[in-house]
Amino acid sequence: MSLELDRRLADVGTRFRIFPQPRFLQKADGSGPLFPEPEEVTVSVEPGAMQAGPGDDRMFVIDAIGKLPYNRFFRPPFRGDARPPVQAGDDGHFDHLDPAGREFSAATMYATVRRVLDIWEDYFGRTIQWHFESDFSRLELIPLIEWDNAQSGYGFLEFGFGRKPNGTIDHDRPFCENFDVLAHELGHSIIFAEVGVPASPQDEAIDYGGMHESAGDLVAIVASLHFHSVVDMLLDSTKGNLLTINGLDRVGELSDSREIRVVFNSRRMSDVGEEPHDRSLPLTGAIFDIMVEVFQQDLVAKKLISEDLRTRSTNLPGTSQDLLEIEAEFTAAYTGNEAAFKDSLLRARDYLGRLLAVTWSRISPDFLTYHGVLRTLLAADREITGGENVPIIRSCFAWREIAPVPTSLMLRQHTLVDCGLTAGKGVTVPDPGAPADPQIPAPRANGAAFVNRL
Repeated sequence: MSLELDRRLADVGTRFRIFPQPRFLQKADGSGPLFPEPEEVTVSVEPGAMQAGPGDDRMFVIDAIGKLPYNRFFRPPFRGDARPPVQAGDDGHFDHLDPAGREFSAATMYATVRRVLDIWEDYFGRTIQWHFESDFSRLELIPLIEWDNAQSGYGFLEFGFGRKPNGTIDHDRPFCENFDVLAHELGHSIIFAEVGVPASPQDEAIDYGGMHESAGDLVAIVASLHFHSVVDMLLDSTKGNLLTINGLDRVGELSDSREIRVVFNSRRMSDVGEEPHDRSLPLTGAIFDIMVEVFQQDLVAKKLISEDLRTRSTNLPGTSQDLLEIEAEFTAAYTGNEAAFKDSLLRARDYLGRLLAVTWSRISPDFLTYHGVLRTLLAADREITGGENVPIIRSCFAWREIAPVPTSLMLRQHTLVDCGLTAGKGVTVPDPGAPADPQIPAPRANGAAFVNRL
């Protein structure tokens, strides 16, 4: 699993430097950048197989000149003018690039997408084939077009810049250096590749759309937790207390990162509508809650916190005194045990990554419902852990009010009459091994006898 990923790549992969979060994000107290320096990451491509650009056999960067955004009439491949491809250093790596230069932005875009793909292919245990493979063999990455937006599409990712308060382009905020945004967009590609799209025009795909946005956020947050600085910041700020109101508030103060904010949410199905981003929140929250619960379960197993503390922090006590007591107890437990807490969180992260990979490999896009996602998660946990975390998964989804829709056939009752197991006024249940009773009608060919008609 991914705890071993960096160890495996350290001696064989190619080195880059990327910012875990956008460099313009400031600390809550305004004392300086949240992440002042880029961090070194190693991607799975060996230096000898790396191409200028950068690029490899799965993706490549092209720094287009004067390009307009792709649309339904203008699609890849890009055949216009482009700046010279970024070259590796003499040692075959790209960690020498100056963060102030344009080449760093191009290399960051490649390194982020390649790194996120490496992480999720590790969880899937195999190559994730592009959903556009019938037309293109490689994903086209365009880092810096003169546009105050960004988009992903069939065979490409192209990114522009953020906006200033007056609405003009802010060249100090290139989207291609935003790890969360790139990872989220790659998450959509992973879902297209592994889940597919609904086939029926009668499928309104309401939960499918919410699942897609949720998956993008989860791909991003799980990938961001592979930065030690992000994990350390999260734990140092919360002391492992990730589920109480105090913990949620503190996380919200950490960063302007959308992904960090959306996974820590308290939205239930009764709070949201049908717009995909809004509807994604209960599903994202439920799945991230699973990771936190598994994390705290491991802390209990290691005797780092008590079962009582875990229960009180999970159930969100109603008084400020309770919250202060919980915070104090977590602080005492965390102090001196920082490495053990981190190990538990990383193991929970990798459990969640594998759980999602197995689930996304198995769900159907056709008439998808959140309840169907839940059942597939339960089956995935039985495969991974033998069902150890089934109660956690059930409780996290129940709290978010994710259940079969009221009109679901699953909720209909079936009487003996409905099942064709009666004859006249008396109820006769036949012996399965006995010869067929000619007085008991056979089930209807269209299956109608199995549906409750009340």
